[in-house]
Formats: sequence, structure tokens, C-alpha cells
Amino acid sequence: MADTLEQRCDRLREPVTELVGVSISATLRPQDLPELKRAIAAVREILTDDTSEIPSGAFLDWLPTAVRILDRMEEAVNAGDAATSYAALTDRTDGFIRLTDGCAGFPGWARV
Repeated sequence: MADTLEQRCDRLREPVTELVGVSISATLRPQDLPELKRAIAAVREILTDDTSEIPSGAFLDWLPTAVRILDRMEEAVNAGDAATSYAALTDRTDGFIRLTDGCAGFPGWARV
């Protein structure tokens, strides 16, 4: 059964929070790169789930970009470059900040 947008945002909240945290730590601790790769995979798994029950809007508009960002992040991690991975995640135009727009109004999602 497909998620509604609220359910999808709820499922993403913890894995995305973990992704951000491990992205930061991996820039300082190269030994965290395997954990970063795992966090990327966890978020990707949720983002690539069926979207047929999710209404059009900011979340679906950004979704293809999100998958490309995760691809860039994973490529950087595979090259041992956590800083480039973090830069993709935090890009002010297309980065994961746009997820806060797509999940705005749901518990745990506030644009800062």
C-alpha cells in the first residue's frame, strides 16, 4: 500500500536527520564513510517507494532531484570525498532543504 505524503514525510524524518548528522561527521572522520553510504541507501529506499498516493506538489516536484542528489552523494562517498557529498546534500537551490518545503506542516518538519 502506498504512503500518503504525511506518512512518507514521517518515514523520512529520522533517516534524513541521521543522513545529515553522519554527513557532517564523515567530513571530519573518514572512518564514518561506510555509515554515510548506509544512510544514503536508507533515504534512497524511502524516496524510491511508490508515489501513486502522494499528491502533486513540492515533494513530488523535488523527488527526481533528490534521487540525483543521492547519486552524487554516493559517487562522492565512493571516491572518499565526504565534503563533496555534504555539499550536494546542503545545496541551497536543490539540496535536501527542499524536503522541508515538501513536508511542511507535518510533525517534525519546519523550514528554518
